[in-house]
Amino acid sequence: ADGPRTMQISVQAAGADHDALVAKNWKKQWLANGREESGITADQMDKMLAYIKAARSDLCHQSFVAVSPSGVVVGSAACQLWSGPAPQFDGDKAGTVWGVFVEPEHRRRGVATRLMQAVIKHWTSIGCQRGVLLCASEEARRVYDRLGFGPGHMLLLELQPSDAAAPAPSSVTLETAHGAEADAHVLRHLRAKHLEERAPGASRWAGEELPERAAAFVKGARERLEYAVCVARDATGAVVGCASSNVWEGPGSNNHSWQTLIKLGVVWGLHVDREQRERDAVAAALLEHVVARWRETGCTKGFVMATSDTEAALFRRAGFEAHNAMTIELGRAPSPTSPIDLLRGVAMRQRTCAAEAAAAAATAEAEADFVASLRASG
Repeated sequence: ADGPRTMQISVQAAGADHDALVAKNWKKQWLANGREESGITADQMDKMLAYIKAARSDLCHQSFVAVSPSGVVVGSAACQLWSGPAPQFDGDKAGTVWGVFVEPEHRRRGVATRLMQAVIKHWTSIGCQRGVLLCASEEARRVYDRLGFGPGHMLLLELQPSDAAAPAPSSVTLETAHGAEADAHVLRHLRAKHLEERAPGASRWAGEELPERAAAFVKGARERLEYAVCVARDATGAVVGCASSNVWEGPGSNNHSWQTLIKLGVVWGLHVDREQRERDAVAAALLEHVVARWRETGCTKGFVMATSDTEAALFRRAGFEAHNAMTIELGRAPSPTSPIDLLRGVAMRQRTCAAEAAAAAATAEAEADFVASLRASG
């Protein structure tokens, strides 16, 4: 982390020739945070290098290195588009960062801040609306706090042994679905979810992009990420809700393919039909079913990227919290047709008018006092 002293360094964009250094620095970070080397898989380097190569091709990956005046690399960071453990939508791009590491003798001198500033600039250049990360230590959290990161809709659940899940509402039964039938349920509920939340471009996304994106993601998740779908059926046997679950696949310390201590279970696409009575109770039961499956498959934590304030509240009631997850909203150019920018413009004009009125009143009062003083002296 950084402190008041600064160091004269140069932050440079790094190419494939620095991939091995980035992977080694991730391992150093892992060990510096008190984790055992035995928790790292024997093929960690090979897997991480392959991951970086693929991310450079598909996710706008960019590594940065901090170089001292003598030419020594004293720190590094890797960033890219957040691919997430769920299908993604181009209209709501997020960037993520991982492997932020500074050599111990160069810490508290502004190096991590400089690296993160380069990361944020890269996110902005590739069209991200926000940045997300899972910080590795309290020392790192202080750096991110100063840069404007804070809690958001990315939430985690610490998995502990517990009693059996509460029974589902009597109006539905829960089951794990498989195959093409399950995929059809996922697609229908994912489309309805996007349309209900009225995300930017939701109609286009739900009608044109969602089927292809969802099918591609589910195919890969079923092959390598322990994918499963929990569905809720009403008394007639119709599916009225569903939730998809798989394990984490992404950069950094939470990827279970190159370390064995952390295994994140992920839930996404949680949705219940609007017409369903006890809608919230059914959604909560679906989530409990997913959490029970995480425990059965050896997950240590649960993860969700909530897509709205309402959904975030549902997960918080189930025990999810921000923990070490942090987000930052990135600036964008204002649009004359954006409702948000129109409201901001109105508010700004109101503040300007109020300030001008207050200044005019103060001037009038000062002039009245001046005239009164002249009369009193004359």
